Amino acid sequence: MTVRFYCDECLAELEVPLDPESGEVTCPNGHPVIAFHHQIEEKLRCCSRCAGTAFFAQKDFDQRLGCLILVIGAATALVVSKLVGGLAFVPVLLLFALGDYFLAQRVGTVVICYRCDSEYRGLPDAATFKAYDPHIAERYAKVKTVRRMNP
Repeated sequence: MTVRFYCDECLAELEVPLDPESGEVTCPNGHPVIAFHHQIEEKLRCCSRCAGTAFFAQKDFDQRLGCLILVIGAATALVVSKLVGGLAFVPVLLLFALGDYFLAQRVGTVVICYRCDSEYRGLPDAATFKAYDPHIAERYAKVKTVRRMNP
């Protein structure tokens, strides 16, 4: 299992060692130290950083790259349909959808804390967490917005 935090001031990624049960991690940009406490258990019950208990799971894949693949697929389908004929549009899209399906099967899952955005990778019980829920995220939106707005 690996854990990643984000600095409150500059949002720099901070990899957290799992060896100590509790400790501190420092921001490379000189911002305040972030304290954490790992509770080594078979299931993730609370966040190591903020002690929050609300988590969601998502595929560990850069969403920008996924959107780029979608745009490339649509553009390819349009070009092929222009060159070959309109009937080729759907098979090209189906090929890209099939490729997306197989890619999604190979990508792992990351569990994220709603409150502080800490990321947990390699959890054995990651499949038990539900997908992102905007109603739950709304409870923590004010805290996160204020934290990210501070200069």
